[in-house]
Amino acid sequence: MKIFTLKSNTRDYSSFIEDYPADQQSIISRAMAQQWKPFDESIEPVRLILTASDSGKKNFQFDVSCALFPFVIFSEDAVEALSEHFLAEHGQFLPVITESKRKSFSGYFPIDPVKKCLDMERSKYREYPNGLLVEKAVLVAQHLPERNMFVIEEDIKRIFVTERFKEQVEQSGLKGFDFSNEIEVV
Repeated sequence: MKIFTLKSNTRDYSSFIEDYPADQQSIISRAMAQQWKPFDESIEPVRLILTASDSGKKNFQFDVSCALFPFVIFSEDAVEALSEHFLAEHGQFLPVITESKRKSFSGYFPIDPVKKCLDMERSKYREYPNGLLVEKAVLVAQHLPERNMFVIEEDIKRIFVTERFKEQVEQSGLKGFDFSNEIEVV
């Protein structure tokens, strides 16, 4: 089974960054502090700002934005195409606010991490007081979950997806996904 890192194609598509007050932590910091546990239902909507692609384009023609990992933004079309089999059970949808007049987006925070999935001998990482900074992830095949999108306890900055997830994205005609980073599985 092939495993990929969920990424967005910023070369050809715009993405979102967060617009947050100086007295508040970013959604990235807050998500990392959650350590894969769900947010309280009273969380305020995350305000997002559209940024240009690496090629200078600035529009809402994408269906995923991964610039705020581990918090991901999906278009309404992506949520519809991926929710039933890929997103619903192991993640939390959170409200977002964008400037788009025609297209709706939702925030998504994965929960329920897989344990002992990182091969500590083959992966490259640095240890810090709050956890690991994984530079290269190598996953243990026997510990992979029976799901098509997952996170691992040891790595707060990656979401992993299977070939089946990739195929669903492609069959649905969703834009802005980048599956160029295949993960080694041993």
